[in-house]
Amino acid sequence: KAREQVRKINETYGLEVDPDALIENLPVGIQQRVEIIKVLFRSADVLIFDEPTAVLTPQEVSDFFKIVASLRKAGKALVFITHKLNEIMEIADRISVLRGGKVVGEADPGTASERELAELMVGRPVSSEVKKKTFSPGPVLLDVRGLAVLHDNDEMAVDHVSFTIRSGEIVGLAGVQGNGQTQLVEALTGLRRVASGSVRFQDRDI
Repeated sequence: KAREQVRKINETYGLEVDPDALIENLPVGIQQRVEIIKVLFRSADVLIFDEPTAVLTPQEVSDFFKIVASLRKAGKALVFITHKLNEIMEIADRISVLRGGKVVGEADPGTASERELAELMVGRPVSSEVKKKTFSPGPVLLDVRGLAVLHDNDEMAVDHVSFTIRSGEIVGLAGVQGNGQTQLVEALTGLRRVASGSVRFQDRDI
């Protein structure tokens, strides 16, 4: 009976979740849909989403917004909490801005601009211009060459990655959860055995 009810929710809202799948085997975007199904399973009329797109890929965000549209079409009331202004402009019918725990302004996404919303959020004029000093890096501190690291299931997590980091330098690693960042950090800090490659710190093989 529960499986059939989940299938009906899937069809109604375009969620496309296998009711027999194990949650631990599902990617984070599908796990999120499972949480939505759990709420709808209980016949909720109000859904609150807190930073729902934080760990989603652009394609997953697009798919998620289609689900949101189907929920709205079905008469559900939605609260969408986010700091991503482009998303709130796209999805919201009405915008309230919180700062310091209080509503400091309301806006119509049809007429408001992202700059206006940003200024309400931080309480002062906002400039998108970034001013940086000239970067003068020091000597190489960390030298990673051909690093390969495996998942717990022996599948490749980090596939022969190479990079260097110099003194006084910040290197950013971007990626959605589950794409090797955790295994990379664990390997660099000695918490996970590497399959191949080298990690040199201050010219010493560690």
